[in-house]
Amino acid sequence: MNTLDHRTRVAAEKRERMRMRLIESALHVFAHKGADAAVIEDVIAMAEVSRGTFYNYFRTNEELLAAVVKELGNELLALVEVVVIQCKDPAERLATGVRMALHTMRAHPLLAQFVARSGLAMAAQNSLAMAYLPRDIQAAMDSGRFNLASIQVGLVLVLGTAHAAIAAMTLPAPVSTSLPANYPEEVTYHLLLGLGMTKAQARKLVSSPITHVEFPEQALLARTRPNATLA
Repeated sequence: MNTLDHRTRVAAEKRERMRMRLIESALHVFAHKGADAAVIEDVIAMAEVSRGTFYNYFRTNEELLAAVVKELGNELLALVEVVVIQCKDPAERLATGVRMALHTMRAHPLLAQFVARSGLAMAAQNSLAMAYLPRDIQAAMDSGRFNLASIQVGLVLVLGTAHAAIAAMTLPAPVSTSLPANYPEEVTYHLLLGLGMTKAQARKLVSSPITHVEFPEQALLARTRPNATLA
């Protein structure tokens, strides 16, 4: 092995480990202080790094939050994709994925806070959503399941609806507490209508059973539960 290539790889791995340590530290701090908190000083202390080391990776609190949202979102989407990819119907893939994601947000309020706080652009930028959603929207358009002018219109409808639905979960009572148990299904039903499906088609898709997401022990969200320790 080329010595220079080896050193480059080792350096890249070391940098990625430090980046993930900072993100995990941020999750611990956000879990105690909320997604709106300014946490840089606390993250530096928890990760036991210098201020200079931190700023080599993240320049602002918002940049740190964006990294947290991306890592958590990608973990969730990867788990959802394992399930939905088994569906042959692209409309079913999308409907199942949205329902699974919304149910997961309800079960993990901190995750919902991160996504709601981050904003639509931050949540979508460079995430796995932009790999999976265009695929399913285009396939559903090609098969006549969705009636849309373009993939871009479909993305706006899906991402905008999902983000608004998640934000509603984080609002103070009585708004958040009055949301019905089938809230994810009703949101997805009306989303499907907007994508061009009939009422009967949409109702059938949101009535089928779904698998609820279970985060493995090595997942970031599992490692940052209350009483968890920093790796």
